Amino acid sequence: MFLKYKLKGADLLKYRGRRNKKGQAAITDLFVAVGIFIILITITSVLWNLYNVRLLNRLEYDDLVVKTFEISDLLLKSSGQPDNWDHLALGGASAEDIMFVGLVEEELKIPFNKTEGMDALGEEAIRDIFHAGQYRLGIRIRNNIAEEMYVLGKVSGGSKFSVNLGRDVLYQNSTGGIYFPAVIEVILSK
Repeated sequence: MFLKYKLKGADLLKYRGRRNKKGQAAITDLFVAVGIFIILITITSVLWNLYNVRLLNRLEYDDLVVKTFEISDLLLKSSGQPDNWDHLALGGASAEDIMFVGLVEEELKIPFNKTEGMDALGEEAIRDIFHAGQYRLGIRIRNNIAEEMYVLGKVSGGSKFSVNLGRDVLYQNSTGGIYFPAVIEVILSK
């Protein structure tokens, strides 16, 4: 900036002082703006991470629910593949010989020999058959007064996520016995 006249002595110091104060104010404004920007970026990234964790948990839980419904439907809507899988399991067949496990012979009637076949296979083989290896699987059959009639696998808590799907069935409590009203629960947990 060109001045029309030359500043001398005290006037020159006043002029330089005003210029320095304007520069200091500009630098202070810059630091305040950068500080606010850093705070906003930090808050945004923290909120983004929280949202991402919630979204991943929700997707994982939804996958668990879908898998529970698939297993329950396969158990209660067919007799299995092959139809005599329970006799094969009791005879020493492995999980590779069985396509999938089904529990019903007639509509929602579970005979005792099907649950014996599941016991013979074991929880690990049942999980492999249903492709649920990353989850803990539990199957429980209870009567109307909540007494357990059959249990396979882990059926109680202690996990991050757990889905318990119950359906009404008729269960034969012993070989050749009568069918009692019961609830079968398929429990998947992670």
